[in-house]
Amino acid sequence: MPEGPEIHRAANTIRRALEGQIITHVECPYATIRGQEHRFLGKEVLRVKARSKAMLIHVGEDVLYSHNQLYGRWTVQKKTSKERKTKRSLRIKLETETHVACLWSATDIELLEPWEVEQHPYIARLGPDIADEEIEYKPVLEQIQNKKFGGRQLCHLLLDQSFLAGVGNYLRSEILFNAGLQPSRKLNSLTAEEQARLAESAISITQLAYKQKGVTVDKELYDLLRQQGMSRRQARHHVFTRDGLNCHECEGLITHTRLSGRRLDYCRSCQV
Repeated sequence: MPEGPEIHRAANTIRRALEGQIITHVECPYATIRGQEHRFLGKEVLRVKARSKAMLIHVGEDVLYSHNQLYGRWTVQKKTSKERKTKRSLRIKLETETHVACLWSATDIELLEPWEVEQHPYIARLGPDIADEEIEYKPVLEQIQNKKFGGRQLCHLLLDQSFLAGVGNYLRSEILFNAGLQPSRKLNSLTAEEQARLAESAISITQLAYKQKGVTVDKELYDLLRQQGMSRRQARHHVFTRDGLNCHECEGLITHTRLSGRRLDYCRSCQV
C-alpha cells in the first residue's frame, strides 16, 4: 500500500499537470461517481492536495476524494503520449488540453462539497501529516506527549493514522530504527529525550522518503550499496526488508517479525 510520501509525490505530479487548467473531457465509470461527468466538464482544477494517504482534487465547486488503499494508482501523461496498456480498472479520467490524469483500481472514491472535507470520516480522524512539506515539529511532539496514546506499543501505534498520519509498514520500521527505539516499547515509557528523538525521526525519515522516492538512507550510502551489487529493495532502507543482513550501524543482524500479518524489521542492538 502506498504510504504518505508516495501519495504526496503523486499529488505534486497531478498538481503540475492539472492545477489551473480546465477539464475538457471526463470519464466516471466507477459506481460512486457514475453519471457525475457534468460536475467536472468545463470546470477549473483549483487545487490538488494530499492528506495522509488520501487525494483531494478541487474542481469547480466540488472536491474529488480518493484513497488508493491497496491497489489504487494515479497516472499522469501528456495527451500527445501513447496511452499505456494496463490491466487495472479505470475509476476516473480527467483530461485538459495538455494532460490526462487517471485513477485506477481504487475503491474509495467520493465527490464532496468543500465544507464536507474536514468532516469526512477518514480526514476527520487524522493526526499530524508528517509527509506534508509544511509540517512543524511542535504538533508532532505534542501528539507524542498526548496521554491518550500512552499505553500503546510503538509498533502498533505508528500505524494508527489518528496518531501520525501517512505512516505505513516501511516508515514504521525506519522511524523506530532512526529513533533508536525498540518496537515493543509503550509510548508512555519514553523519556523526554526519547520523545524528542521520535518526533524528529518521524519528520526527518518521512521527509527523506518523500524527497528520495521511498529511499530512507542517505543518498551516498544508497549509491554505494547499489554499486556494490545490492538490490534497490535492500539498499533503500536501514532495516526494512533487510532481515538477515548486517546493520549499517552496529554490524549486528537485522531481525524480522510480523504483527497482524504486516512486516516489521529492527535491530536488536541499536533499538532499546
